Amino acid sequence: MTHEAAIPKCTRAAVTVALGLLLVGGVVDRRMRDWRSVLWVETTPLAVPLSELPPVIGAYSLDRDLPIDQTILRVADVDAFINRGYVERSSGRRVTVYVGYWGRVNVGMGHGPDVCYKAVGWKPDGAPRERAIPFSIANGSEAATIALHRFTRTGPGGLERVAVAFTAVVDGRFQSSSRGEFWHRPPSFRTDDNPPFLAHVQAVTAVPEDAWDATESDLVSFVQELLPHLVKCFPRKDAPPAADAR
Repeated sequence: MTHEAAIPKCTRAAVTVALGLLLVGGVVDRRMRDWRSVLWVETTPLAVPLSELPPVIGAYSLDRDLPIDQTILRVADVDAFINRGYVERSSGRRVTVYVGYWGRVNVGMGHGPDVCYKAVGWKPDGAPRERAIPFSIANGSEAATIALHRFTRTGPGGLERVAVAFTAVVDGRFQSSSRGEFWHRPPSFRTDDNPPFLAHVQAVTAVPEDAWDATESDLVSFVQELLPHLVKCFPRKDAPPAADAR
C-alpha cells in the first residue's frame, strides 16, 4: 500500500484544501504588501519635468506638442508624459517623441510597440532588432538598448510605413522591453540603490518607399541626441525621495 493510499480520501482532500489556502494566503499577503505601497502613493518624482526637454535636439527643432486622447491616458495611467513633434528643417523629416513616466511603485504598462501598433491595425515588417546606442552624460557615458520596429498598413493613400525606436527605462536601466516589469518591487524589497521608476521612450517617423535603412539610421541618430537630455529628467540616486501620501 502506498503512503498516498494509506491517507483517507477526506484527509487528502483537507490537506489539498489547506495547501491551496496556504498558497493563496501567501499570494494575497504579497499582493497586499504590493498594493499597500500603491495605496500610500509612494512615488519617485522626476528630477526635471519632461516639458523642459529642449526645443532643439540635434538637427531637429520642435514643431509642436501633440495631444493624446484622454481614454488612452486613463488606460496608461502615467504620472507624467510628453508627446512632441520635431522636424528636421533641411529635409522636412518629422519625428514624434513620446515619453511616458510612472513613478509610483507597482504601476506601469508592461508592453511596447509590438502590442500597441498591432492593436490599431499596423502589421510588423519583420522581427524587431536590438541596437546598443552609446550616449554622453555629464560625468561620462552610458549605453541604451533600443528595439527598432518596422510597421506597415494600408491607408487611404496606399501603403504606409513607419519606423519605431523604443526603449524602456527600468529604475535607470535602458532596455529594449519592459515585459515582466509590470509589478515593481516595493522599496522595502529592493536590493539596489536606483530610485524605482518606469519610463517608456518612443520615437516614430514615416518611411519613404524603399528607404528603411536610411530612415532608421536617421532615427537612431535622433535618439542618440535625445537621450542625454532625457536622462537629466529621470530620477537620480542622489535625488530626495517624495514623502509618502497616506
